[in-house]
Amino acid sequence: MRPPFYLRQLRRDLDTWIAKGLVDADNREAILASVGAGSQVRTLDVILAIFGVILIGAGAMSFVAANWAAMAKLERLIVLFGGMWAAYGVAIWFLNSGRGAIGQAFVLLGAILFGVNIWFIAQTYNLAAHYPDGTLMWGAGALVTAALVPSRAALALALGLGGLWTWQETQYFDNLLHAPFLIYWALCAALAWYLNWRPGVHLSALALLFWLVINYGGLQRLLGWGDAEVLTVYIFLPLVLWSVTQILDRDPNGLALSVGHYAFFVFLAAYGFLQAPDNGGQSASSTWFAFAAIATVASVGAVAMGLARKIFTPADIAGTLFACITTMVYVFLARTDGDRYDIIYLVFTLVIIIWSLQRGVRLGDQFVVNLSIVAFGIWFLYAYFDLFSGLMDQSIFFTVGGILLILMSLFLEAMRRRLISSAAQPATKEA
Repeated sequence: MRPPFYLRQLRRDLDTWIAKGLVDADNREAILASVGAGSQVRTLDVILAIFGVILIGAGAMSFVAANWAAMAKLERLIVLFGGMWAAYGVAIWFLNSGRGAIGQAFVLLGAILFGVNIWFIAQTYNLAAHYPDGTLMWGAGALVTAALVPSRAALALALGLGGLWTWQETQYFDNLLHAPFLIYWALCAALAWYLNWRPGVHLSALALLFWLVINYGGLQRLLGWGDAEVLTVYIFLPLVLWSVTQILDRDPNGLALSVGHYAFFVFLAAYGFLQAPDNGGQSASSTWFAFAAIATVASVGAVAMGLARKIFTPADIAGTLFACITTMVYVFLARTDGDRYDIIYLVFTLVIIIWSLQRGVRLGDQFVVNLSIVAFGIWFLYAYFDLFSGLMDQSIFFTVGGILLILMSLFLEAMRRRLISSAAQPATKEA
């Protein structure tokens, strides 16, 4: 489960080494296979099989729905369970015949039909239960299937259904955090890691991010904090996680690096958005202050450990401390009207972007470099539209804005290429 950019760089390096005679061309595929980067070509029959099972699933639902009223209950059960087990039977036959990819497609069909069965059986027997439980049951069935076969396709379905389940619970029923989702998510993430399926790890991370976003209100009700205080949770915790994973990023499968990348994304997005909310007139609570202080010590402490190991520099400690202090200062100042501090916070955000950019370049982390450049582009557009929209004639405003966009796109692309080229040089981190 190596990072994709590491595998791309390894392929380029191997071609260079082969051209220089340092590596035998016959060993190229063996080297790539040893790190999980061997040839994985999706053939046309596999793609058509995946589309086919989706169409079969849709056809099964349409058939049962169209003939539902004319069927007796026993006939309904025979059709529903017979179709599901037939799909699993075909999947077993393909798997045992060495056609694993097509067999996986029928495993996915069986998992889909399992969900169809749940809803149609509930309709048959008029089961008026808590309807998100049906989604949970469907997801749990897909997760069990993914573990028993094992099946990556079924795991992807389980993660998607888990997201639907937590959304239903959060939007319509749960007044606080929907914490049970975390147990479900942990099982899915653990299985993705066990199956050595990197896309599954990314899907797990996206599912967790989705949960964090839709549970913002629940977290606020649980903690009793103001809007700005709650948003700092999405700044401090990812900052701590990003700092810690920079130290741990020596694992051979790159898992810590991926976790750190998602943490950095959340941190940068939340920090840039902090100027939007205020605290509704209330002072910062003592519990929030304790949380902010602990998170600051943890993040700065992790960077200090990295400094001792010569992973970080004093600039990293200064940047981390700057992010923590400015976040706390903003919460204290923006009790009722944070708009007064927009320009100051824009400057703070630019400092953070520049700091993260230099950190990414120095550590050879292309993800951090690219995301920092994108963040700078968004920052520039926001600053232009926010500060100058009311100072210019409309035609001049849009004309100048268009010219600036073109120039900025050329400048950012040129800067990105130079920085990516220099980021590939350090040996501190795999690039």
